[in-house]
Amino acid sequence: MTKKTIVEQIKETQIEIEKTRTEKKQKEHQLEKLQKREREKNRSKRTRNLIEKGAILESINPSIQSLSNEQLQAFLQQVLQSERALHLLSKMTATEDTQ
Repeated sequence: MTKKTIVEQIKETQIEIEKTRTEKKQKEHQLEKLQKREREKNRSKRTRNLIEKGAILESINPSIQSLSNEQLQAFLQQVLQSERALHLLSKMTATEDTQ
């Protein structure tokens, strides 16, 4: 069996380094794809949640559809800042936390 020269060893090491770099780039790309997929999944979930809450709000009082976004925001701020609403919300969220 012949011994490898220093030059051959260097070339083999360079090839291994390049192979490792390529594998690293592939893994980074896979990670980026997975992170993007997770962000899209979360965004889709949030969008669905917002749509459902809007639909619930409209189903309770259909006249809400005629309000502008600014009017709806002002209305909800007024309603949800009342003592009764804050108490009820606190009570409901405390019940969810214990479950």
